[in-house]
Amino acid sequence: MSRETDQTEGAGNYLKLLQEWGLEPSNLGNLQDPNTTFTYNPNSCAGSAGCQQSSAFSTLSQQGAAYSNYTTINHSLYQLRDLNLRINNNHVAKMPWKNGGSFGLALGMEHRGESLNYTPDPNVVSGNTLTNTQGITSGGFNVTEGYLEGRLELLRNAFLARDLTIDAQGRYSSYSTFGSTKNWKASINWAPTQDISFRATLGTSFRQPNVYEMYGGQALSYETATDPCAQVSSYGTLSNAVQASCAKRGINTATFTQAGSGQVATTTGGNTKLRPETGRTYTFGAVLTPRWIKGFSTSVEFWHYTLQHMIDSLGTQYILDSCYTGADTGQCSYITRNSGGQLTNVNAIDENLGNMITSGIDWDLSYHLMVTTRDVFSIENNFQRLLSYKQQNTAGGQWYNYMGSLLYQNTAGETSGVPITRDYLTLSWQHGPLSVSYMVNYISGMRWNNGTANLQPVGTQRIKTPGMYLQDLSMTYTFNRWAFTGGIQNIANKKPPFVASATDNSVGGMYGSYYNGRYFFLQAGMNF
Repeated sequence: MSRETDQTEGAGNYLKLLQEWGLEPSNLGNLQDPNTTFTYNPNSCAGSAGCQQSSAFSTLSQQGAAYSNYTTINHSLYQLRDLNLRINNNHVAKMPWKNGGSFGLALGMEHRGESLNYTPDPNVVSGNTLTNTQGITSGGFNVTEGYLEGRLELLRNAFLARDLTIDAQGRYSSYSTFGSTKNWKASINWAPTQDISFRATLGTSFRQPNVYEMYGGQALSYETATDPCAQVSSYGTLSNAVQASCAKRGINTATFTQAGSGQVATTTGGNTKLRPETGRTYTFGAVLTPRWIKGFSTSVEFWHYTLQHMIDSLGTQYILDSCYTGADTGQCSYITRNSGGQLTNVNAIDENLGNMITSGIDWDLSYHLMVTTRDVFSIENNFQRLLSYKQQNTAGGQWYNYMGSLLYQNTAGETSGVPITRDYLTLSWQHGPLSVSYMVNYISGMRWNNGTANLQPVGTQRIKTPGMYLQDLSMTYTFNRWAFTGGIQNIANKKPPFVASATDNSVGGMYGSYYNGRYFFLQAGMNF
């Protein structure tokens, strides 16, 4: 169980601030209503101790700021209850044939329950603070599961079968929210000699929506997005379609301008109607450890994943573009405007989107060479190559090829990338208690994609991100139980690439290590 109470100082009480400005709302119970109007009252502070009559066009006095200041208090409680029983025996029986191995078995059951309750401050719930409105989160589920796994060593130390093992497992789950589901996995490992082995797996995958995705209270967020009716010409060949869509809603695109400084009120949050994600996985690979090259090993694996009913939320810009270009008119029902044509809300709560298919190859290499009795040189490398990445952003909708694309407006309204190539290289030298390591991380370049297509060049407009190298160097000296380490991160002082984004003008999740620039560090540690 985890219980938490957090306070945010300086959140600001919207009602008290309006009072000091002399603005009295027509709809006191719902200040987020775009149709709310305000009446000016020059004596609105009368009878309220500490209230300072002021103006929205001037700075509040210290006393006035103190009056309108507010500290929010939020409470959350998360509970996980788990009961499980497992029986395991790796040697249930010995195979009766020559060179047969052992049969192992594992079985068990589990009953698990999760619940979450998050109660924001009442003023946050009602929208009466200067923070975004947040609803109450409350709900949970429980599941009872049974599983069985068998491992059979068909051959051991036989001709062309130093090892031949198969593994199979199955799981039955009964959820209080979704009903029952069955999932399974099978694998085989075959090593003709001790120098090489082959492996393969085939199975299903399953993920239930978590308590936040199902029961998260709806919140009001102001997402960066541009009204299509305010930039018709930017849609190229689709401009006529956008103009026609806007005209149907009574908007004259020749004179219309967007209010809100490029931000659109967007409703986010959980959805109790969510269904689980399901999928299918298969992999094939080989491991080479040749006896004639001491300290060397390498492996390669091909993987292929399919995923159905992805759980996510659509981005505000994606919803707007899909509606007004006619790519998916079903998204229009999530958009509301006021009588003046301005966007008042886009509904982007969590939902089951479409499917995803992706595949790739991973290649690992490791080599340790002892040069002298005190000197060891090592090389470690992990190479990842994407072969395909296709996704549907809506159930049954159009497939998009995102391989090699940087989605600065992805389905969740965030910026993310799907690079084709990644590589992680480490070169190390160990001399007694002293070791030196040089590391290189490479991410291939990507074309910018708005969620439906790669951007096309217009003048000097930036449309792609270059390949990026990040280099680090570290040195460690051990003395008895002490270890002293120093080094340089980002040796070349590379900066993160520019990407159109309202938050960091880059992709923090992918290029976060570049933000500090060149970074020197020293540290000491002791083993007890």
